[in-house]
Amino acid sequence: MAVDMNRDGKIGCAYYVVLDETLIIEEDVSMGGIETVATMVLQAQPTTVMVPNRAPQTLTEFLEQDAQRLDDDDATDIRGLYILRHLASAEFDYDAGKEALLGLYNDSSSGDGIPPGEEDEDAVHCIGSSNHRRLMRLEKTVNLSSHLSIGCAGAVLSDLERRRSTEYLAPGAEAPISFRVKAITMSSPSDVMLISADALLSLQILRTELHPNPQLQCLGGSENKVKESLSIAGLLQALAGTVQGKSRLRQMLFQPSIDVDVIEERQRSIAVFLRPENSDIVQSMRRQLKKVKNIKAALHHVRCGVDRIRGQLSLRINDWRALLRFTMLANQLREDICSLVGGQDLNIYAKLQEDIDTQGILQAGEMIVNTIDFKLSQDTGRTEILPGASERLDELKDDYTQVYQILSDVKREVLARVPRWAVQYVQECTIVPRLGFLIAVALNPETGEGAFNGRGVADDEWHQVVMDGRRAYYKNRTMVELDDMYGDLTEEIADEEIEVIVELAASVSEHENALIRALELLGELDSLLALALAAEKYNWAPPKMTSENIIDIEGGRHPLQELLVPSFIPNDCLLRGGCGSEDGDEIDLIGVDDEPKEPSTLVLTGPNNSGKSIYMKQVALIVYLAHIGSYVPVTRATIGVTDRILTRVATRETAMDDESAFMTDLKQAAFSINFATRRSLILADEFGKGTTMEAGAAIFTAYLYHFLELDADRPRMLVSTHFHDVFNKGFLRPEEGVAYAHMEVRLDPEAEEREAQITYLYRLVPGRAEHSLGLMCAAINNIEDDVLKRAGDILGMLERGEDLEEVFAKPTDEDIEALKASELVARRFLATDFPQGGRDTLSGVGSIRDMLREILSSKEGGGEVGEVESEE
Repeated sequence: MAVDMNRDGKIGCAYYVVLDETLIIEEDVSMGGIETVATMVLQAQPTTVMVPNRAPQTLTEFLEQDAQRLDDDDATDIRGLYILRHLASAEFDYDAGKEALLGLYNDSSSGDGIPPGEEDEDAVHCIGSSNHRRLMRLEKTVNLSSHLSIGCAGAVLSDLERRRSTEYLAPGAEAPISFRVKAITMSSPSDVMLISADALLSLQILRTELHPNPQLQCLGGSENKVKESLSIAGLLQALAGTVQGKSRLRQMLFQPSIDVDVIEERQRSIAVFLRPENSDIVQSMRRQLKKVKNIKAALHHVRCGVDRIRGQLSLRINDWRALLRFTMLANQLREDICSLVGGQDLNIYAKLQEDIDTQGILQAGEMIVNTIDFKLSQDTGRTEILPGASERLDELKDDYTQVYQILSDVKREVLARVPRWAVQYVQECTIVPRLGFLIAVALNPETGEGAFNGRGVADDEWHQVVMDGRRAYYKNRTMVELDDMYGDLTEEIADEEIEVIVELAASVSEHENALIRALELLGELDSLLALALAAEKYNWAPPKMTSENIIDIEGGRHPLQELLVPSFIPNDCLLRGGCGSEDGDEIDLIGVDDEPKEPSTLVLTGPNNSGKSIYMKQVALIVYLAHIGSYVPVTRATIGVTDRILTRVATRETAMDDESAFMTDLKQAAFSINFATRRSLILADEFGKGTTMEAGAAIFTAYLYHFLELDADRPRMLVSTHFHDVFNKGFLRPEEGVAYAHMEVRLDPEAEEREAQITYLYRLVPGRAEHSLGLMCAAINNIEDDVLKRAGDILGMLERGEDLEEVFAKPTDEDIEALKASELVARRFLATDFPQGGRDTLSGVGSIRDMLREILSSKEGGGEVGEVESEE
């Protein structure tokens, strides 16, 4: 993955997916900043990130936070999500990147893709030239005005060329077929919802963490070893049966669609899968999909070869088994979907019927079945060839069988010619690969040499060829004659097996595109089945998508929170954003007033821990799930197309981040201000709490007014706050389009147990709560009584409007009494006449102690200060 950023915060990015052999180029994002980089890294999950040396320090510092630290003193602790590499800025040059991309469109290239770095010899740029045709083909796929991303693509292609060259120079490499680019795609933000990395994490759409086993934390693997904790992604991906289905779901999660046709088509697919009459077929399809392996790796092995057996190149039997099973499962699933009631109207049905090359896939499977002996291969642990797959191989194996049958006669002939004492040492006549026919003789334990070396055999000469730990092997005239007659049969058989396997691999590779296309379609089918299973398992309902700028939810639930509690209280939500300004963005909606009666902003107040944050997140998640085409946890919902979900919810801090929590909150708020449109949904949970109460309330109010004053372009907003002065002191005036609500609680201050003094009902009710009940929440969480009493006194003074500085400057009645008592003790002590030399006698010591006790007792007994004076 390559990332670049200019001084204005514009972001460019490109990355390469190894298994898909696809180069993905993102369009430049103006003013994207670090938020956009975080989202891209979260989406791509790279193992290597490349940045130019001229990159801003903010970009470098951000990427270093999660990078592996290979240069630290502790070499054993290299945990990190990726390797960060700093490249020369010339690697990110736009013109060089453009030329590298043009090199991928060589007119003479085949459908197998071409290695990056090859260039067309024709450099003429005139109309109709080879270079011009390649440029036109490139412009159909790539937006060449995204200068930063094109430069990043050039850096990625240069890195692929270096890796390809390394593999080409590796021992045994035959052709530069690795790290090829079969496809280029450009991700455009115009048809997908923008959702930042902060929103993805704070809403728990994604929540990945490093694997608990340190040995599995990105040490030499091709992908990061992370596990998904409780999140929307983890919830849905667990229901998919294939690697491709999980990958497809992840793509849907990162790129929620704003195309109503795409969303409704997915909903129709889910509805068909959930029909009762399709239950048995759907369950059968799920069982079969769980058996589908990721054949992209197997196809790569077929092209390259992965194992060496007996020093010879071979393929793993599991690769052939996976390919054969896939051909059968793909054909079966294609037939099963035809049996679905209502399935013929679905796009996925049309794709499976029209885009899958059934004949090509079945031919590939038939070739494998007619070539590979799976039963024998399982016993031997290597790829074995079936009889009849190769006439030449069958002949060689027949000769090998005949030779082994005559070896016993050859041994008897050898034994007849050796001395009688040597017969016990000659063990057998055998065939050793590459060495031919040999006589095996036992070793002499004293000398370590062969116990018999042919001495004394008339008209024959024995010479030692090789020796292992148990025997020495010799050739004589008879062995040489057998070599001349039959040759090295084992070597010939191995060579012929390789020829058969290579021919099979070439034949199967001809159908590679058909197999990969079928795999992608089965992954799409698996992802839709996972969404259907989620809807069935968690009782989700289909939302109605509309072009109106509205969110109308009835009986909404949090999809994750409801799994963690015995019962969940559903709540409604109704928000309507602006209808468009005079810049041509307006839409005509019959029956919709220019000034909507429904609020665009909902302000939440109320006690801590009452469910405000959960409510805000559940609304955002319902909107989000609706845009990936999923059913949602509601009784009924109408969701207007939402182009962005922007959040200021969770403050993410790290030890390496030198910014304060308040600065982080401000950056999140600034991102929402810069990128929000009237179709956006904004969440702001207790924004402004990181500074003084006055400054926080002022910033919160100004932030809210910024969006409210957009009028027809105002977005939909959910905000929560504990700044009651915003309302009590008139900072926020009653506004058209602003609604207030709070989470209902039941109070019982007379209850003996603290936990019983407040009962959270988690029900959203209209109106504004006057108190946050912070002291009561503190009491429930076992804060000390003296702390609570002090806090209660201060709170009472604040509510009465008293000047705290003046109050705390004046001593309390208790302080005055304590001072009087201390003064009384001091005066009595000074007025007391202690005996001289009293410390030298026990009685003196006793009397002095009694006198001191009497002085101190006067403090406990009370009395006035003047009493001491009268005694004098």
